Amino acid sequence: MLRVTMFAVILAAATPVGAAAPSYGPKVFFKDGASWSGWIEFKAYKASNIFIPAKVNGRDVMVALYGGPTNLDKSFAASVRLSEMPRGNQHAKEIGGVTVTLGNLTVSDLTAAAADIPPNFAKITGQPVPLMLGEQVFGRMVVDIDNAHHRLAFRDLADVSKPAHAVEVPLIEVDGDRVVPLSINGGPPVQFELELGNVSGPLLVIPSYAQAHQLLEGHPTSQRLSGKFIETVVTLDHLSFTGVKFAKVPIALVPDAALPPASIAGGVGLPLLSHFHLIIDYSKNRLFAIPNAGVPKPPFIKDRLGLVAAREGDKLRVTFVAPASPAEAAGFKKDDMIAMLNGKPVAAEPDLSILSLRFADPETRFTFTMTDGQVRQIKATDFF
Repeated sequence: MLRVTMFAVILAAATPVGAAAPSYGPKVFFKDGASWSGWIEFKAYKASNIFIPAKVNGRDVMVALYGGPTNLDKSFAASVRLSEMPRGNQHAKEIGGVTVTLGNLTVSDLTAAAADIPPNFAKITGQPVPLMLGEQVFGRMVVDIDNAHHRLAFRDLADVSKPAHAVEVPLIEVDGDRVVPLSINGGPPVQFELELGNVSGPLLVIPSYAQAHQLLEGHPTSQRLSGKFIETVVTLDHLSFTGVKFAKVPIALVPDAALPPASIAGGVGLPLLSHFHLIIDYSKNRLFAIPNAGVPKPPFIKDRLGLVAAREGDKLRVTFVAPASPAEAAGFKKDDMIAMLNGKPVAAEPDLSILSLRFADPETRFTFTMTDGQVRQIKATDFF
């Protein structure tokens, strides 16, 4: 599984390495005989996951929708008197007896991987986010994601038919992952993992495919920091998904340490998927996709600064500077210390603003005041 996101460090800490997906078996109940949850509004944070309000074992929280194994925070589990159980090896544990209420839907007897989920999600949403809701739920019902209106619903498996104007896409399981076909630069369709958790870019591509199809030839390249990995980035001429063509699509090459099975060419992420109304039906190995009608396509989320910084006290420490980026041109180097952003102390900046700083819209201007009083200016510009 790729599951690489702008919050890769968070997910790496939250998901036990090498752990198998929890066994299936949750019970599904719709209130008052309904066949769906009703529409549930989700938070549309820039460069972030899909967060939806829920109750987990009676507590009001936010839940992250995630295509991988379901994860529950250990501390939260203890607070609602749920215990960890061995999962067949000494390193991984699971938590049973989880009950989740989402609108008119209640999922009970859910088993989740025991995880240490860092607080960054909660800092972004303003509420606890103890649960990453994954493939167990996708296997029990249809997940209907209306991205244009920032809402989703969970539907009974028997209550879904092909909507008008929808394209039906095969959503098959390959080597344990759900994949969909994409075409790059007019080439034959190849299989990419469907990654609702990948929010840092539209597409991740394995290096062997990029090399075989010369995706880097004649294009400027750079690098990005994604969790503990440094990845090569480049912009494609175009790709096609469900017959809809997208031009100038930024991609990253999958690092060698995170390669999927050889049958999968990479992963398609939320920045591309969010251009569609998606109805995901694991039970019938299909996905219905409807392009967002009447909604202009914004520029793809893309690193346009080449600067990554992390809080250190009331300052920011630069942790990465991308080659040939506006940040490098402005003189930034690793371990530089930033005191102010656009004339305001960085301590006052929301966490999401810091996390998504590099994903600025084109032409956005920033003024950084360093701890030594030096002032540096950057304009967000495409550099790969």
